Amino acid sequence: MPEQDIIWYVAQLVGFIALLFGLKTFAEKSDQKFKQKMTFFCCVESVHFFLLGAYSACFGCLLNGLRSFASARTRSRIVMSFFLFFLWTVGLMSIAGFNFSLLIGGYESNGITGVLDILLREKYRYLPLMGSTLGTIGLFCCSGITLRCMILVCSFLWLIHNIIAVSIGPSIMEMTFIVMNSITIRKLWLARKKHG
Repeated sequence: MPEQDIIWYVAQLVGFIALLFGLKTFAEKSDQKFKQKMTFFCCVESVHFFLLGAYSACFGCLLNGLRSFASARTRSRIVMSFFLFFLWTVGLMSIAGFNFSLLIGGYESNGITGVLDILLREKYRYLPLMGSTLGTIGLFCCSGITLRCMILVCSFLWLIHNIIAVSIGPSIMEMTFIVMNSITIRKLWLARKKHG
């Protein structure tokens, strides 16, 4: 068996392991454990993407893992703002294809409207940015049911993006996370209702 095939199979195995960790993460009712498990899940998922050669997805997962790790240790708005700034800076550059000459050419021909035209060509690519923004705000500013609801909306935005991008595996993963997170939200709500 060629080495590339072995790497592909190992990558898929790691992806399946990431899915299992993701399910365990979204079933977690403790905010602190949720954030810790989210960090670990993101790291395993980044290995999956690295093995597939999807380096931007690997980088994104590592950033999400760092964000989860940081949010488990601090609720600092400064730290949150750093992650949001980095997310949108890299996200906008990614949408432009990291092609600065394209952006400069758009600016030179039509000013700021030329740049906006380039950045708004594929509007669906903003869905992950919006989802990750909500996830970041949720992890740093929210807890309990509110945190899970922010993450739920994040998953829906990623799911819509993945469906438009015809990304089957990640679409199935997001659907599974939506179901697991919804079940956890219901359990938290019932527990609050019982004790409140």
